[in-house]
Amino acid sequence: MPESEVTIQVKYNPAGDCIYCAEAPAGVSAQDWHNHLSDNLKIHPLSGGRAAFYTTHEDLARLKGMEVKREAF
Repeated sequence: MPESEVTIQVKYNPAGDCIYCAEAPAGVSAQDWHNHLSDNLKIHPLSGGRAAFYTTHEDLARLKGMEVKREAF
């Protein structure tokens, strides 16, 4: 993998909810960050309730700067 690439690891619970999504900005839930990344990057499913997003440092900075949509309950 080139040095400019970042791997963002994702973990799901048995119900399919995202319980961990690396690189999430402070105050953003794992599920909200996962949803935001899914709207902007291709997800690569892995075994064992895991997945990964691959991006560059520049794109990650851009994604972190974008406002993550939150659902109002």
